[in-house]
Amino acid sequence: MPAHLHARAVPGALVAVRLGRRALLGVVVGRDPPTHEGTLLPVAGVVDAPAVPPDLIALARWVASRTLTPLGACLRLVLPPGSEGALRRGPDGTWRLGAPAGQGRERIVARAVDGAADPGGRKGAVLAELRSAGGTLPAADLVRIAGTTMPTLRRMADDGVITLDAERADASGLNWFGAPPPPDAPPDLTTEQQAAVTRITARLGSGQGDALLLHGVTGSGKTEVYLRAIARARELGLGSLVLVPEIALTPQFLGRLRARLGDRVAVWHSALAAAERAAEYRRIAAGDADVVLGARSAVFAPIPRLGLVVVDEEHDSSYKQDATPRYDARQVAYRRAVDCGAVLVYGSATPRPEAWHALEHVTLACRADGADMPPVRVVDMRTQPAGPVSRPLAKALQEAGERGEKAIILLNRRGFSRTTLCRSCGWIARCPDCDVPMVLHREGDDDRLVCHHCGLESAPPTTCPSCRSVDVGRQGSGTQALEDALARIVPDTRLVRLDADNVARRGGIVGLLDEFSRPGPAILLGTQMVAKGHDLPAVTVAAILDADAALQRADFRAEERAFSLIVQLAGRAGRRRGEHSTVVVQAWEPAARAVQLGARHAVEEFLGGEVQRREARGMPPHGHLLRVVVEGESRQRVAEVADEMAEALAQADPSIAVRGPSRLHRLRGRSRRAILLQARRSSSLTAATRHVLDAPGGPASRTGVRIGVDVDPQDT
Repeated sequence: MPAHLHARAVPGALVAVRLGRRALLGVVVGRDPPTHEGTLLPVAGVVDAPAVPPDLIALARWVASRTLTPLGACLRLVLPPGSEGALRRGPDGTWRLGAPAGQGRERIVARAVDGAADPGGRKGAVLAELRSAGGTLPAADLVRIAGTTMPTLRRMADDGVITLDAERADASGLNWFGAPPPPDAPPDLTTEQQAAVTRITARLGSGQGDALLLHGVTGSGKTEVYLRAIARARELGLGSLVLVPEIALTPQFLGRLRARLGDRVAVWHSALAAAERAAEYRRIAAGDADVVLGARSAVFAPIPRLGLVVVDEEHDSSYKQDATPRYDARQVAYRRAVDCGAVLVYGSATPRPEAWHALEHVTLACRADGADMPPVRVVDMRTQPAGPVSRPLAKALQEAGERGEKAIILLNRRGFSRTTLCRSCGWIARCPDCDVPMVLHREGDDDRLVCHHCGLESAPPTTCPSCRSVDVGRQGSGTQALEDALARIVPDTRLVRLDADNVARRGGIVGLLDEFSRPGPAILLGTQMVAKGHDLPAVTVAAILDADAALQRADFRAEERAFSLIVQLAGRAGRRRGEHSTVVVQAWEPAARAVQLGARHAVEEFLGGEVQRREARGMPPHGHLLRVVVEGESRQRVAEVADEMAEALAQADPSIAVRGPSRLHRLRGRSRRAILLQARRSSSLTAATRHVLDAPGGPASRTGVRIGVDVDPQDT
């Protein structure tokens, strides 16, 4: 660091470093003497941009350590918007990030479509770069970073994977969400709600970093508790952060926040345009917005004097990031609350066993308006005619339609049919690049087989390519087949399909929910998106099809997920006092524990048993997991390195249980093997893995493979 820059190059400052003819962006993370071997490049200058707050630098360091990810990748999570752009040095010698915001010129911005399938190949790599940058980038920057071309981006836009929009870079100071709605008079609190508000607000400003679990049945008024706690935090001069699992949930939540708290509410998520993100970042950092609402990435928002963190629907696996760095926003929120001395509130009707076991409970046992929990009927599909809709459900839908009411149906399988197979020889249509069956999709008269992993498409065969039989059929209904069946059962009812395919084709979730909410009978059908906390009026029928499908997976969380889906979906019905409601759970194994307890809304009984079951197996919350994935183009090379990695991990710490490597399989044209590690302490897993990865001449030094690490994986 040149001496003349010392005064400005404080921790968190952005700096320019020359590498050949290029200028690269760096972040000052400390002032200690360097300990690295090799040649160090001098800092060319300090960038004229806001410094990253010290608490976020510390948070990025923690994420890097926790996820075994290089610090540079984690620092990208906390950099101000625009940091992905090229560095430029002005005539006055000042370094700046790209083009200054607010110059009034128009540019093309690329945005990843929420829920779009990975197209695979080169397009998949471009989409991965876009998502790793937060989901939104100026198209010129994406072309440069991903090494692609504008024609490729336009083809991706035509495919519904991304959108390309013209915007003006003059966003500074604009309120992107219009005038706040009319003030919302707070309702009277129930006794339970008042007790919950008191317990939360009593800890605000204490600086102790307390964490609580707000366990409330669906419709119990958890959101109102959040609003009262946020209002109290504001009175104390503290900022608040509210996390929701899906971007689609932000508009409804935003309306309630702004109606109660005015326009000092900011929104932060990956679907914002670049100019919107820059404007919101400035509002948050300056303290002009003291409440921040957003999805996973909002946990890194630069909120001064953070005093309250809310993680709504904390059970949702969407809080875990799939791409590197694979952080869990729930864990990051906990760490940030502890570091800032903030109060952290996790909320859910179906908490994870990890949260149930570890946290102090605040309970809302009754619905806020006194409505009863809806009765649930479990239908044994072994006694029903073939087809996705049982007789009891068909009758309930027809009666609801005659009354002008609405229904929600969950089938957690998109497409038309799950499997295309030969009934003569057993051949199954599989993706040549991934070891998974292809799914039949139907749009009008157009049928196509689609791989849900890499996006490969092909025409369905009319004859079996293995035995030449013409007896090629389909097995397992998806949401498209369900839509066809419902059109025959209730032809006069409006059908709105909410799944990743329709969201990408129709341009977003909000429009589909608005269509469903219009007056008149309607059915919202789709994948688990339909059960994600939507508060939709006049819903009197809720149903979940193949409710026990999740139980077929070899995953220790299978029962938890099946149970949660049943309870969450059932909670969408009868949310207003006086509304009669019907909930139908269709299952092939109706006696399964998760199905029976879910039908009774027996959350405490289920979680108590689940925690005990996992204790016996050493699974979370009584243990920790870490997954190592070895992948590459050569099957033999992947197999060799995975075996070497597993042996090295077993030797690094004998207390760790090493399971695998798994059998070889292919994904997006690359061979993969996974190793699952299990131990009582997370620190044992990360220490052993770091030791093996850093070992000179160890498995990580082998060419032709890539090794990925997922701490606390959501799928095993």
